[in-house]
Amino acid sequence: MKDNQNILEQFMEIDGREGLEEEIFIAVSTIIPIVNVDLLILDSQNHILLSWRDDVYFGKGWHLPGGCIRYKETMAQRIQKTAMNEIGTRVIAASEPIAVKDVIMGRDNAKVRERAHHLAILYKCRLPDQFVIDNDKKSKGTPGYLQWFEAIPEDILPIHEVYQDVFKRYGLMP
Repeated sequence: MKDNQNILEQFMEIDGREGLEEEIFIAVSTIIPIVNVDLLILDSQNHILLSWRDDVYFGKGWHLPGGCIRYKETMAQRIQKTAMNEIGTRVIAASEPIAVKDVIMGRDNAKVRERAHHLAILYKCRLPDQFVIDNDKKSKGTPGYLQWFEAIPEDILPIHEVYQDVFKRYGLMP
């Protein structure tokens, strides 16, 4: 019991408002679902903006820009912080989400625990009229590389399969 009390005291000292250190975030993600905001960014021709991702949790592929909500952060704040972090500009977001999905990876595999359960909240967004992609020195296949698509590419990350109904609704399926 004394060890648990020590862990609890240390845990209560953590301030997660600016995010958590990676190891703490991973530990927390093994015991509670993580709330995530994803951005469905469409232009006037109904093209979708995706970003390349390559990491140990979700693999390689195109993904919707998204980010985990921090302690005492609103969804509107997370939408804008995600847009700034992943796209480099603010977005104009719908006031209500267009989808809320329960995402559980490795449901039948007890060994899959880290970042394995999310509550994914999808917002339809558009970019300011003057927006132009600036990939700086990133090349295709580099994490963070941005690209417009007429339809969802085959190599979209499997985690986004939960949004197939939304992709169909917006005419984004090939």
